[in-house]
Formats: sequence, C-alpha cells, structure tokens
Amino acid sequence: MRIKIFDLLAMRKSIWNLFILSRPEWGFIFSQVALMVALLYQLPLKSLLAGSVSIFLFSLGHFSLNGYFDRQSDTLNPRRLSLRNPLANSNSLKKQHILIWISIIWMLSIPFNIVLVPTATSTEKLLLGFGTFLIGITGSVLYSVPPFRFKAKPFLDVLTTFLIIGLFIPVYIGLLGSTLLVEVDLILLGIVLNLILVMGIHLPTMLMDIETDQESGDITTVVFLGREKAIYLTAGIVLLRVFLLVFLNLHLMNIGLLITNWMPFILGVIEIIAISNLLIRKDQEGALLLFKTIIITSGGGAVIFGLLYSPILLTAYSL
Repeated sequence: MRIKIFDLLAMRKSIWNLFILSRPEWGFIFSQVALMVALLYQLPLKSLLAGSVSIFLFSLGHFSLNGYFDRQSDTLNPRRLSLRNPLANSNSLKKQHILIWISIIWMLSIPFNIVLVPTATSTEKLLLGFGTFLIGITGSVLYSVPPFRFKAKPFLDVLTTFLIIGLFIPVYIGLLGSTLLVEVDLILLGIVLNLILVMGIHLPTMLMDIETDQESGDITTVVFLGREKAIYLTAGIVLLRVFLLVFLNLHLMNIGLLITNWMPFILGVIEIIAISNLLIRKDQEGALLLFKTIIITSGGGAVIFGLLYSPILLTAYSL
C-alpha cells in the first residue's frame, strides 16, 4: 500500500484520536503485568524497561485493531467506560491511518529490544523473539478481524485472550534476559500470573456488554451461556483468581523471591466483596462494579508489587 503525503498529514492531525482508540489504560495494565513477570524472571533493569514498553506498544496496536472492528457495536453500547472509541461518534479516523498507526507502534518495539536487551542481536534470540511476537500479532488478528473474529465466538474468545496474554507475554518476556530463554519453572509462574489477569478481566467485561453483543450479533461466551449462568461462571472464575493470587504470593515468598506482604490478601478481600455484590444484584451494574474493582486491584496491585518487591529482587540483577 503506497502511503501518500496527505494521508500522513491527516494522520498527524488525528493522533490524539488514534491514541484514545488504543485504550492506553489497558496498555498500562498489560505493561505493569509484563513488569511483574520480568521481576519474577529477575531480568536486568534494561530488560525490564524493554519488556514493559514493548508490551505497552503491543497493547496499543491490539486495541486499535479491536476498536476499528468494534466501531459499530461500540456505537450501540451506552456504557462508554473504558470504551471511548472515537470511531463510535465520528469518521475522522480512516482505515489507512489506523493501519499505519498500528504498524508504526508495533515496529517501535524493535529498537527497544535490540538496544536494551542483552545478546538481543544473536540470531537464535532474534528468530525466537520474532516468532513469539508473530504469535501475539496472529492472536490479535484472530481475535478482532473478520472473518475470524474469535471475540464473537463462544469459548474461542476466552481461548484467544489466553493465547495473547497468558502465553505470548510470559514467553516473550522470558526472551529478554541474558540467556536465550529463562528457566521453564519461571515461565510457568509467569503463565499463572497472566492467567490470573485473564480470569479477572475478560469475563466481567463481556458480562457488562451482554445486551450490546446480543443486539450486534456477537455470540460471546457470556451471550452463549445466558446472563444467570454467566454471572455464576464469572463469580467462580474471579474467586479462583483470588485464591491463585494468594497461592502465588505465598509460593514466591516461600522460595525467597518476595518479602512478606499482606497486600494480595487485602486486594482479594475487596474483589470477593465485589463478587458478592454481583451475585446479589445479578445485573449490569453489579458487573460494572466488579469490572471497576478488578481494574483498580490489577493496576494498583502491579504498581505495589513493583514498589515493594523490586528492592529484594535488585540483588539478583546483572546490570
């Protein structure tokens, strides 16, 4: 596709809308999770920066793609919280501008990795890193782009989200150390950590959008199950997330990676209260409160993890 000068100028004028389309709040959450995974892997400080920024950029591209193909359903959605899709209210952003934007921000991760990651120029690491990043991009395309659009197919929506967050992020971060790949046991811990994020956020989001998804013809897992069954499934999954988070915290303290801290338990209690509210109300407002709660506990918990635990892990870093 040949890019004309006026296309680039028009894109420059729409840069703010492109940024909003990318949902940077989600990028922040994903980047903080990537930072936590890098801390678990005891990666060098430069690798922490490269991993966090790379996942932030990947998230911007993923949600830009998702927002473009969700423009019609988002127009029907009265929620607006966390959506803020500029395509739902205007046509100021063109398809070519969005594709250029996604290509640029995904490609920006290349210099971060080559410059900051130890031995990043080795052929094996470059090939494995490219292949892993390609898996993430493929998952993003399968999730949002027709005719695949797995986000509108029951159970495939959850599976694809796990592929992107649960597998792509921990494996990709595992490539950013001084060795080709970190130890398998650390990779598994990273997968559990990212599984916790998927379990906590994806189903509550779909539960809030059940009416809009039904109206737009998107048969998500929640639409397929129906509201009542989906509420019980969401409550059970989020409760399992709480127990997994506590278990992971205790395990990491037991092996000496983390200092003793009660914050995961406090955040878990807050989420359990939100779960109870959902089971009592059984409506969209209850799902919205659970969603807000998990966003706060996930983002806040990631920041607290970094602030409280990184001093312990700094002793293991090779600067």
